[in-house]
Amino acid sequence: MISVHNLKKEFGKNKVLKGIDFELEEGERVVILGPSGSGKSTFLRCINRMEEPTSGKISFNGTEITDKNIQKMRQEIGMVFQHFNLINNLTVMENLILAPVILKIMDQPAAEKRARELLKHIDLSNKENAYPASLSGGQKQRVAIIRAMMLSPKVLLFDEPTSALDPESIGDVLSLIRELANNGMTIMIVTHEMNFAKEIATRVVFIDQGKIIEEGKPSEFFAHPKTPRVKEFLDKVL
Repeated sequence: MISVHNLKKEFGKNKVLKGIDFELEEGERVVILGPSGSGKSTFLRCINRMEEPTSGKISFNGTEITDKNIQKMRQEIGMVFQHFNLINNLTVMENLILAPVILKIMDQPAAEKRARELLKHIDLSNKENAYPASLSGGQKQRVAIIRAMMLSPKVLLFDEPTSALDPESIGDVLSLIRELANNGMTIMIVTHEMNFAKEIATRVVFIDQGKIIEEGKPSEFFAHPKTPRVKEFLDKVL
């Protein structure tokens, strides 16, 4: 579904991505690990075109993403952020229906119907008229996830979706992501939740200093790391 070739991203003199090659197949659940500042989030943001690559190619289903209408592309590649990115002066319902109505994917009644179905599914039906400030972190993140689902994306990118949450909320958010994965959603997720990574991943990718250092099936990656850098990382986090 997604093909990345020699992806580089620079911010001034800071070379964040130094030549990433990567393939994502339909139905895969790829967990991206690595130390802070390694380029993990920038990698996701380039795929979603939140950041424009300095050089290299990214293709989605055979079409370079730079050739696609950016809004059309984001319907197909949804993204969930670390800090929710809900619009504070809109209600939960207004946040959920904004994109599908503006993009004319659904009319407002159809969008509201879909939003209510999703809110019911995550047990937040009573929050449709609430504003984000009144929600807990876990509730905000679950709303952010179903906001991405409103557009029926083919791939979901998660950028450290639990790192801003209290421990009690993390389980609810991971449960929702787990459900999406079990239903066949193609997923890329940056996370520091190692047990969850072991459980959900079909493949683990380790990025350090802007390059993919190692990748493999979780059973092999966690039990038998091939590189000293990955072994050092796992010794610290497991």
